[in-house]
Amino acid sequence: MRTVETAQTFLTASEVDALVGDYLAGMSVKALAERYGIHRATVFSRLRRRNVPNRRPGLGIDEKAEAVRLARARVSMRAVGRRMGVDRKAVCAALVEAGLIADESASSS
Repeated sequence: MRTVETAQTFLTASEVDALVGDYLAGMSVKALAERYGIHRATVFSRLRRRNVPNRRPGLGIDEKAEAVRLARARVSMRAVGRRMGVDRKAVCAALVEAGLIADESASSS
């Protein structure tokens, strides 16, 4: 029988404090996982244990303005998303909200 072992990374209380602070300052879960050497699910677990409310996924007001600026400069939605740490859908939603592109889901009904 073969067993698969994974290395566990334990965070000290001060590291969890720093992780929570970084999250509240706007750092993405992906970036936090990379910074602290843990899995994204572990980031969510640590935040939940500290009763930190989940951020609504997507872009803030300033980020939406930057996404619109980049889209007008002909940067692809995927590239904008990578740059801003969100998926293409979040960028698309921001561009629809700004009236830069049509909402494709509304026309399919």
